Amino acid sequence: MTMTTQTRAFLQFLGKNPGIRARIRARPDKTILFAGKFFKDMWRELEALKKSDPQIADKDMISDILGSIALSGQSFPNLLAWANSFGSVIPWEANGFIVWRALSGIYASNATGLVSFYVGSKVAKETKVFAATEVHVIKRNPNVDQSAKDIADYYLRCIHNKNEAMNFGYIA
Repeated sequence: MTMTTQTRAFLQFLGKNPGIRARIRARPDKTILFAGKFFKDMWRELEALKKSDPQIADKDMISDILGSIALSGQSFPNLLAWANSFGSVIPWEANGFIVWRALSGIYASNATGLVSFYVGSKVAKETKVFAATEVHVIKRNPNVDQSAKDIADYYLRCIHNKNEAMNFGYIA
């Protein structure tokens, strides 16, 4: 896939702004990674659960973090709006998969302490950022707890064996 001018500009922006990259992080012990679906897309399930379950409400989703990073001098009010402009319904459309892999990789590399997971089915490295990027980054991240690395091992085995129905969550 050829990278569009807009995608290249976004990646250059991230590269030139280490302060922005440093802010793409959950609070310690509050990172939650998600992918796939149970009854509906995991991000939608988590948004609903955040309203009713205090344990989930206390976790930081990447969308929470990106939405809180205001941008000045850009066409978008915050980093989430800019990322979503690449195609939030089908993230790989118009280079969106590249953009979300970059953001999710930064988010996972900045995780510290405990990490929670909420992963369902239809999770493949060709279509899900979690499988293509996040789980690999968490496995290498020296700042997360051993449980996160052990769970990442499970997900990596599923990915390697092309088991797209992982259906395993862990709330730290």
